[in-house]
Amino acid sequence: MTFLYTVLILLAITGFAFIVAFSLIAMKHKKMVVGKLNSLGSIKEVKSRTHDFEITYEGQEYKIKLLYAPGAVEVSFNSKRHWQIFTTSNKKMAETNGFYDLEGKKLLVIYPNPGKIVRYINENEIVFVTPQMDVFGMNVIHSDQIESYFNQK
Repeated sequence: MTFLYTVLILLAITGFAFIVAFSLIAMKHKKMVVGKLNSLGSIKEVKSRTHDFEITYEGQEYKIKLLYAPGAVEVSFNSKRHWQIFTTSNKKMAETNGFYDLEGKKLLVIYPNPGKIVRYINENEIVFVTPQMDVFGMNVIHSDQIESYFNQK
């Protein structure tokens, strides 16, 4: 019986270690994204469900939402409210939290580095999203496209 308890305790510790490791990796990626945004202009963290940051760049204010999509092979936008993250083993809906209803310039930054970003035109037709493309009233970029997105403005 003590052997069984020992095995269960070791499994619990291992599970906890994996959770902590994944949390630290997510925090590291987020800090990298925030660092890139900080290098561009005045950034303000927002305590809001709808978005994470606001940045002023060359006189324009942008509302920025970060979307953590580890292991994503595709992120798709079917409508302004329906965003999906596909990994090799499953798919899940992304939390939009009303980002689509905000006024002004909106930028969704997907990190760490998703595969394809696509927009569904209809059930049979998709287009690959580019940084300057309007996707239901916002722009969508990979985290490694932050500098090039703002430098093209």
